[in-house]
Amino acid sequence: MSDPFICLAVITSPHGVSGRMKIKSLATPPESFAQFSPLYDPSGAPVHLRVTGTAAGGFIASIEGVKTREEAALWRGRKLGVPRSALPEPEDGTVYVADLIGMEVATESGAAFGVVKQLYNFGAGDILEIITTDGREEMFSFTEVVFPVRDLARRRLTIAPPEILAVKSPQG
Repeated sequence: MSDPFICLAVITSPHGVSGRMKIKSLATPPESFAQFSPLYDPSGAPVHLRVTGTAAGGFIASIEGVKTREEAALWRGRKLGVPRSALPEPEDGTVYVADLIGMEVATESGAAFGVVKQLYNFGAGDILEIITTDGREEMFSFTEVVFPVRDLARRRLTIAPPEILAVKSPQG
């Protein structure tokens, strides 16, 4: 596995006329994205930025070499991050999303179940999307009940999928 790009922030829009930009942090805690210097775009180009303030839902920053609102507008939607190797090892009980992608998933009996495709959070908790061994895409709540064993060293999750309750219709 090569060193994946970890997105820590996204440029959302220009701010003012001096080339500053609004940035949405994806890091925890939110201000921690700015501790890395430089940050990088997904192509690997270094981005030197300086946080100059806060805005609703994010931060205001200037980027070296960007002097006008028009130049800042060209950065809209650009992701900023670091290589995975630049991040500290996660604390116990936590994991980076990039470390989950591509992980093998097996049942409690050891049978192959699938591979992690993506992690989502729509506001009610983390959801893992898994491509099953028969090619279906299924989503499961990423909890300790559903995934009781998380072996990061072996890149393997054990799944205890919940039983699906059959509900009879009133007619039958």
